[in-house]
Amino acid sequence: MEPKKKLLIGAGIGLGLLLLYGPAFIRWSELNARQEQLETEVALLKRQNLQLYQEAKRLREDPSYAEAEARRQFGFVREGETIVKFQRSAKDLRQR
Repeated sequence: MEPKKKLLIGAGIGLGLLLLYGPAFIRWSELNARQEQLETEVALLKRQNLQLYQEAKRLREDPSYAEAEARRQFGFVREGETIVKFQRSAKDLRQR
C-alpha cells in the first residue's frame, strides 16, 4: 500500500474516532471538573458543619458561654442591670 493511501486511511480513521468520541470526551471533561468542584464544596460544608456542631455543643454545655453569646448577639441583660447607651458624636463617626 502506498504511503499516501496509508496516511489518508489513518487520517480518516482518526477523524472518524474524533467525531465519534470527541463529544463524549468533552462531556467527560466537563463532568470531571464538576465533580472536583462538588468535592471542594462538600469539604467546605463538612468543615462548616463541624464548626456549627461544636458551637451548639458549647452553647448547651457551657452556661457562661451561652450567657455571653446571648448578651453579645441579642442584647440580653440580667434582671436588675441597667442598660447605658452612648451616642456617637459626629467626630467619632467621621473617624471610622
